[in-house]
Amino acid sequence: MEITPRPFGEVLGDAVNALGRTWRPLFSTALIAFIPVGIITLVVFKVSGAAEVFAAIIEDPGYLERLDDNQLAPLATPLLWASGVTLILQIVASIFVYLASHRAMAAHLNGELISGREARRWALTRLRVGVGAGFIAIITVVLIIILGFVGWLVPYTMVGTPNSTSLIIATLLFLALVGPGVWLGVSFSMVTSVVALEDRGVFTCLRRSIRLVRGRWWATLGYLVLVGVLGSVAIQLIQIVGVPMAAVTGAETSMLALGVVGIIAQGIIVAAIGGMYTLWYVDLRARKEPLLSGDLL
Repeated sequence: MEITPRPFGEVLGDAVNALGRTWRPLFSTALIAFIPVGIITLVVFKVSGAAEVFAAIIEDPGYLERLDDNQLAPLATPLLWASGVTLILQIVASIFVYLASHRAMAAHLNGELISGREARRWALTRLRVGVGAGFIAIITVVLIIILGFVGWLVPYTMVGTPNSTSLIIATLLFLALVGPGVWLGVSFSMVTSVVALEDRGVFTCLRRSIRLVRGRWWATLGYLVLVGVLGSVAIQLIQIVGVPMAAVTGAETSMLALGVVGIIAQGIIVAAIGGMYTLWYVDLRARKEPLLSGDLL
């Protein structure tokens, strides 16, 4: 079947409808990927001692402010170490779920319904490239944004904004220095779709994502924001209910269990977002070249 470009709203609507037909492989993949991550997170935080620090912060938000530098360093080290390890695991799991979601959604567009096992098997064959491209994209974007922010912060702290003109200049300077990182982040947003659905290498996938987004950057940003808002609302609902409950119980184990549940819920949301990204990738690709649904498999 030939795939043709469609209006923004139709792509978003089709993405939501497609989730209703592909939720089984997406849901099962999210659970299989993120339940181990949640368990490992629980173990890492308990073994490192970070769980005690985290519990103290939740129970008393001003806990860290009352500590001097000598008291803070021994507490910050295990917390940073545990957070770093779990962050890497979550990124790898997210990339895996994205790849499987893209595969399941591509099959749906071709009139097929594949099992979660088949989607995961395909994701494993592309995971090495996906992890490589994903980490390069994340590190590059974060470094550019940090460097831009630091470059803006130095003159801002020295001069400040004594009048409205300086405020405008500071705002424009911030956008000029941080903007390239944001631009690159949006341009890299289709990289996992390219990895999953095109037989390309790490750097070729990154360049391909940039080319696909070129000319549709603002539309892509709008799509990412809308999809991100939907995911953020779901995450906030979990936090609104769960965090106060954990704080009331005050039990370290309860808060860690809540964290594990949150990570698993995050995996389900990641799977849904990955599926929705696939529809946008397909539309971008259809705008660049003739595209048949069979070309996605």
